Amino acid sequence: MILLRRPVMKTLLLLLSLSLLLTACSRFGLAYRNLDWLVPWRLNDYLNLDSQQQAWLKPRLQRHLQWHCSVELPRYVAWLQATKTILDQPQPDSEQLVEQLLQLDVELKRISREITPTAIELLKGLNDEQVNELYAALDEDNLEDRQDFLEPPVSVQISERRERMQERMRPWLGRLNSAQLKHIAEWANGLGDQNRLWLDNRLLWQTELRDAVAERDQADFAERLTRLLQQREAFYSEDYRARYGPSRQALATLFSQLLSSADETQRERLAHRFRDLSRDIKAEQCEA
Repeated sequence: MILLRRPVMKTLLLLLSLSLLLTACSRFGLAYRNLDWLVPWRLNDYLNLDSQQQAWLKPRLQRHLQWHCSVELPRYVAWLQATKTILDQPQPDSEQLVEQLLQLDVELKRISREITPTAIELLKGLNDEQVNELYAALDEDNLEDRQDFLEPPVSVQISERRERMQERMRPWLGRLNSAQLKHIAEWANGLGDQNRLWLDNRLLWQTELRDAVAERDQADFAERLTRLLQQREAFYSEDYRARYGPSRQALATLFSQLLSSADETQRERLAHRFRDLSRDIKAEQCEA
């Protein structure tokens, strides 16, 4: 499922692309089996690596993918099973769902820890032209996202947020009923100007990244980048930090409400999707 928001940022940090690919549940196997070329392809949006850098990256990427399919995929199956057990309740417990959402943060942190040494060496080896390409790509992303998510009036942002959530839920629940549409509308409205907090917070993190990369020849570069990748919450703005927990609680409450309002057909559809995804993930597991 991996529940289901647009990624908080787009960057070069290779395997974090995986968190996006895992949301493509109906095509999980196809996407996962092609990560060895999808990740470099995605990386090319940010960096034009030369042949030597590409040759250096390839075996490290293969090791990361081997680690992921042998160590992490079994965790995803367990997460899905635990989440399904909660959602099978007539009225799913929102606090239990919060814990499941927290587990997603844990999963991403494990990926961050795994790729940190590779990211350090990759960024340390960039030349000035490549760094400028990275900055330009980040600037382009930021401009596009501000145009899409921040320039419209807040009322339009809320309406688009509501529509995105409806679209994300339909593959899992099918046609939404009036009560479910009402819950989604209330959730979208309750987040208010969340888009501004999200984008402003991302810019703060990127500023720290740019400062670190600009001094990538310094002795403390590895320490600085490790903190950026593994302790992202340390770089939250005060406003974003204050809203982060309540926003997660609001999402868990929404899922509880949607399932409490679901009919038997919707519950069967959801169970079927969980079974299919668990099966697909198990099929991609490999030996350590």
